[in-house]
Amino acid sequence: MDAKNRLTKNEQDAELNEALQETFPASDALATGDATATEPDRPIHRRPAKIDKALVEQLAKNVGAKHAK
Repeated sequence: MDAKNRLTKNEQDAELNEALQETFPASDALATGDATATEPDRPIHRRPAKIDKALVEQLAKNVGAKHAK
């Protein structure tokens, strides 16, 4: 970190005090600084694949048939 972006001792203390107040339960690590990501890992509009019991059973039969060979 360069000198221009360094926090003073008072600024560091203020950030740590705020982090202590926002951290719950006390066993959690302190959360100082900004969030590391601003976007979700996957697009919000993308949903997980839909599966049902019949599909799972069909896939299990296919796996069982391959292992029987």
